[in-house]
Amino acid sequence: MRELIPTYLKVLSSAWTVVFCVFIQAATTMAAHPVVKAIHVKDNPFSVTVEMSGKAPVKVVRIGEREVLVAIKNARLTRGLVIGGKDNPNLESVHVETLEGNVIALMVTGKYASEKKIKFSFDAANNQLTVILNKAVNVASSVPKYVPAPQTKTIQKPSAPAVPAVSKPEKQSVAPATESDGKQILADAPNEPSIQVPAPHSQTELPRKAQPLDTVQKSDTGPQKDASLSKTKERIKEPPLYIPPKRQASRFKGDISDMYRDEDPLQGCQVNALENAMLLVKKQLYKEASAILEQYLFEENPFCREQVYYLRAYVNFMGIENDDPARLLTAERMFQDAMVAFPKSSYIPFAYAAMGLIHTRLHNSATAEGYFDIISKDFPDYSGMPEVEYHLAQIYNDRGYNDKALNLYKKVFESKISNGYISDAGLGYGKALFENLRYYDALSVLNYVIKNDVKKVYDSSDLLKYTADANFELGLSKGARENYIRLLNLYPDIKDPDMALSKAGDAYGMENQEEKAIKLYERVREKYPDSPGYINASIGIARYLKTNAEKIKIYEMIKTRFPENTYARIAMMRLAEIYQKNGEYDKCIQEIEDLLSTHPRGLRYEAVKLMQKAYEALFKEQLKADEYTSVLMRYEKEQFKLKKMGGRLIPFYVGSAYLQANLYEEAFNQLISAYKLYKRAERPALLLFGLGKAMDESGRDNDALKLLYAFTKRFPKNKNRVDALTRIGQIYIEKGSFSKADEAFASAYKAGEDALDKGRILMLRAGVYRKKSDLKTASGLQARAVKAFAASPGENYEILTGAYKTLGSTYLEMKSYGQAANAFAKALDFSKGDRAKSNIGFLLGDAYQKGNVLDKAKETFEQVAQSYDSVWARLARQRLSTMGLAEKMINS
Repeated sequence: MRELIPTYLKVLSSAWTVVFCVFIQAATTMAAHPVVKAIHVKDNPFSVTVEMSGKAPVKVVRIGEREVLVAIKNARLTRGLVIGGKDNPNLESVHVETLEGNVIALMVTGKYASEKKIKFSFDAANNQLTVILNKAVNVASSVPKYVPAPQTKTIQKPSAPAVPAVSKPEKQSVAPATESDGKQILADAPNEPSIQVPAPHSQTELPRKAQPLDTVQKSDTGPQKDASLSKTKERIKEPPLYIPPKRQASRFKGDISDMYRDEDPLQGCQVNALENAMLLVKKQLYKEASAILEQYLFEENPFCREQVYYLRAYVNFMGIENDDPARLLTAERMFQDAMVAFPKSSYIPFAYAAMGLIHTRLHNSATAEGYFDIISKDFPDYSGMPEVEYHLAQIYNDRGYNDKALNLYKKVFESKISNGYISDAGLGYGKALFENLRYYDALSVLNYVIKNDVKKVYDSSDLLKYTADANFELGLSKGARENYIRLLNLYPDIKDPDMALSKAGDAYGMENQEEKAIKLYERVREKYPDSPGYINASIGIARYLKTNAEKIKIYEMIKTRFPENTYARIAMMRLAEIYQKNGEYDKCIQEIEDLLSTHPRGLRYEAVKLMQKAYEALFKEQLKADEYTSVLMRYEKEQFKLKKMGGRLIPFYVGSAYLQANLYEEAFNQLISAYKLYKRAERPALLLFGLGKAMDESGRDNDALKLLYAFTKRFPKNKNRVDALTRIGQIYIEKGSFSKADEAFASAYKAGEDALDKGRILMLRAGVYRKKSDLKTASGLQARAVKAFAASPGENYEILTGAYKTLGSTYLEMKSYGQAANAFAKALDFSKGDRAKSNIGFLLGDAYQKGNVLDKAKETFEQVAQSYDSVWARLARQRLSTMGLAEKMINS
């Protein structure tokens, strides 16, 4: 079913990248499926080469900026296939697998953006497919950003009036996944330095599978708003009518009947009986003509026996009705007898053609093909060649040799000599173009057939069906609707009338004719219960329901009643989309998990991307609510699945959660993965700061310096800039670069606005001067820090305690005992807890003692000695004992 809005990829229009795709047929398919023998990833240019045993249809899709899908139809993989060049420095991942319908899917993810227009070629001589991914890769460039955007379908008009244009296939999208091992060069912003950092532990990821574009997937994965599709389809115009070549008139019809259309069909024989038989043949009175010829042979006339033998076989064949096998075989025997009796006759190609037609009617295509091939090779000037080529095309089409069939249909249809198979070949050509997804070209040809041969509409339902389907695929709603309705009126007993009627409803939906669409949907549901059309119509009705509850009811019905049907997976996708939109991310994830378990191939890529989006939204929401533990628990439990999804937001959010949990090594591994997946200019501030912090805390000081510096330059007003500059200063202290540390702290102080932050920075800066033994400057900075802490709102007693204590210690080292005692006294006032008070009290007593204020020193030590802290109490008693002994010695 085609939704009223294009494919599911547009549901993710806010999350997916607009991509481009290129499609060609590599060459004509061979009698047996070709084998993919080897795959090589190469440099200069960065490309992929596929070695095959034969030719096969090829489709190349640029899914994302870095991902390319190569699909090879009607092919199989050799056993033990080895992919060469996996260590290519431009390659991130490469994966190959076999999908339904004998499709080989090769997914290649590069580290850098691929060409917007993927070019590829097929070397027929060596059976080698080459896909150019990137002509020139700049190793210093970063991985491009994955910017989600809607998918659109582009239709290209014919470049010349006489030849239908090649329509482009649909576009898809995919997100990059894994990172490389070894060291990664990191840089941020144009003026950022390069950073050599070890890559995180290897996390092997498999590329996502991209599903073949079957009709159901394309037509049933759209969003739920009609206007957007209507707008899109208004831009698509109906293709111009095919303009045929100028055809030369001919007395021949291009089939076996040319046997009697020559100027002298009897080749000079003037026997009355034969002439009378020929007149009857031209009037299609085959029975009467056969009687004359049989009587002539019975009388054993010696003249013109060659003509009689071949003409008798011809009239017997032409007079057969209802494909009677016995009579068909009798006619074949007559032709064989004629060929044996007259092996050099000019009627020989007609005999071969007739026997080919006989076996076509007997459904013995292999024998028929053999006879037709003899004519093609040995009698290239045979006037009935259009008939032969048309039937060969049908044989090839039935066997799945689409390219061969298409070429023969086209040859007959575009013949420059008039023949009786132009309309039939035109229908076959249009069908072949449609099957190759060339809807624009197909519609141009089919419209020509209808206009040029009106009666053809009444010969077969295929002409109207494929015309309607081509209009439908192109979004030409009026043409689709009119042809579906005409089809149902003329052929009420066609196969799958329910689908034709439901698609007519879809066509009304494309035109925003809601009432008419619903009316047709309801008619399908009433008339064709339990049919594919019923399910399609149910999904169509769900689109117009007002509440999500009503929609969920229909989708649950489809999922429950038709679990094995293709549409069940579409219903499950719709349910997941509703849950995603409503913020019920757990339900969305569970629905997709059910979909993938019950329909592992259908809509797999779209489902995984929606699940990825749900995880991203869930993690973002949990981080915002400070529930980082929930993020980590979910990730630890489901990390294998999450790694396979790829994308950059999941490792970004998980890394941020690890950072909040102070698990810095794990945070680094995740954040570095996300870093590599962002384009340089678009890496968010939080990612850069978080990665710099993780580097700092995990001992990667040099890399942390470079990244934090880059962060401060690129985001000069970011709230984390003060913290980044402070970390830079601390790293320089550890390295012994005190001047650079002081410069960083000075910049941090200047950028800071919060009094507490300023006080902390002053304390850190004072630490630099203490290490330089400049205690005077250090004490001045500490005194300023104390004032900043005191000016900060709130009860910052613990901070003030520590600041005054540090200031007092600096004064002690300066031997400014009075100032030290004042600072310790302030610290004692703000301190809490026996141990803290005992510690600071002892320091205060020490300052008094060294300042020779012995009375206060003794008083202070006595208070500490009476505290509950055994350590400081014992030290205080020892100090009192020492002071008493000294006093006795002085007095004595």
